[in-house]
Amino acid sequence: MTPMELKHHAINLKRALPFIILFGVAVAVIAYVIASQRPAVYKSVVTYEVELINRNVTQDYQYGSYYDLKGSEIFSQHIMSLLRSPAVIEDILQEAGISYEIKSINRFTSQFRTDQDSAQHITVTFTRYTREEAEAISEAMSVILDERASTSQVGINGDSQFHLRINEPVIVLEETNPWLVAGSALLAGWLLAVVLVYLRHYFKSE
Repeated sequence: MTPMELKHHAINLKRALPFIILFGVAVAVIAYVIASQRPAVYKSVVTYEVELINRNVTQDYQYGSYYDLKGSEIFSQHIMSLLRSPAVIEDILQEAGISYEIKSINRFTSQFRTDQDSAQHITVTFTRYTREEAEAISEAMSVILDERASTSQVGINGDSQFHLRINEPVIVLEETNPWLVAGSALLAGWLLAVVLVYLRHYFKSE
């Protein structure tokens, strides 16, 4: 880029400077208002560990540990899939004594985020607007999942093969920082304003 072109760009930006500043400030103000009105939420994290308690008999004893680990991994995936089932989610909410209304299946079944951290370790994350609801759902979820885990995989003698060990849930209040949101929006607004200035200049020169 030649010095003449740089000078031309600098002149364009200088002329549009008031628009760029006002546009960024307007975006920041809107973002601040929206962020300040957003209610705080309670984020709950519940972790589960899948334990093999009854091993099926196999002649491949040298592969026993591998089979145990693989079975736990598949069973963990099954537990995670339960939290995407509308029927199971309904059971959890009913157990927690929380009223609900299904307006969208996708939103209803995406309340819980599940992560398989290892073959035998599951993390479930969700948010609610009150600590009481977060605690009630955490407890109800563990009750329902434990019931499902004890009956969904049984050996030839009718005993449960896996046990779901439930760890104490961690519930944290998460508040939105409106000033941080406004600062990010201000920078984004300025960048967008610069793009708009160059787009206007481009179409005007065509």
